[in-house]
Amino acid sequence: MPSSRTINSTVHGADRLIAKKAEFTKHIKVLDARTKICADTLAHNGNLESAVRVALEQDDVGAWQDFEIFLRDQRDKVKNMTESHIHMNQKVEAFMGAVKEVKQQILQQEQQQQEQSDDKDPLDYEVILQTKMELLKQQLEDASGPIENHPWMVKTKQNMREATATNNNDDDDDDDVQVEFTNNESSVEYKCPITGQFMENPVRNTVCGHVYDYSGIKFYMGSRRVRQCPVPGCANRQVTMSQIEHDEEMQLKVKRFLKRMEQVRQQRMSQTQDIDDFE
Repeated sequence: MPSSRTINSTVHGADRLIAKKAEFTKHIKVLDARTKICADTLAHNGNLESAVRVALEQDDVGAWQDFEIFLRDQRDKVKNMTESHIHMNQKVEAFMGAVKEVKQQILQQEQQQQEQSDDKDPLDYEVILQTKMELLKQQLEDASGPIENHPWMVKTKQNMREATATNNNDDDDDDDVQVEFTNNESSVEYKCPITGQFMENPVRNTVCGHVYDYSGIKFYMGSRRVRQCPVPGCANRQVTMSQIEHDEEMQLKVKRFLKRMEQVRQQRMSQTQDIDDFE
């Protein structure tokens, strides 16, 4: 029978692992956000493909065909990366769920040992943990359905302007899909709808999908627990801070956009200086 000290040490170890769940999942979400940026760059008829087509299609058909093959290969790699991130996240969720269940089982066994005088053989928690993890992972995969329908894969395909099972329906949502597929950047999409400033810490509402800066939504909510979404026309009238999660993809997009803006500003300053020098 394991001692109370051993049991307490095991329980504390489980608690430390559980506390690191957010850290583990954040790392995966950052990787997936970078993949979404790659998907956006590789979009069908996007800026990259259009620019290369103009450069090659007329004068070098063979080079253009090679580039088309290259694009297909890269798009497949991006989808494979997304699938890998989905499986990684499911493994973390399953592992943490299994740790929680094993922790409860350890505590229950300790209580039973205190109530009963007879000794029992200690359970093999490593085997139990592995078994529970595999079971929970299978349950997560079954619940999410085919990998093509997973939200992360759907978003990757949308960024690449590929048809998905969720946007092939002939309904009235065509306008929303077109907005998702727009490849022309505007500074408006990177500004908080509350503060009007570029977002430094973008967060996404998991219910309605709108993005705000964390400081903006925090100020907007104030001391209230529930408010209507600040985006005009949004039907979400029950916004709470529990609906808010950090948007890794948007943060990368804002940084990229601001970097390009600075590069353009520097180029214009350089051109102005050249003109002044010429005069």
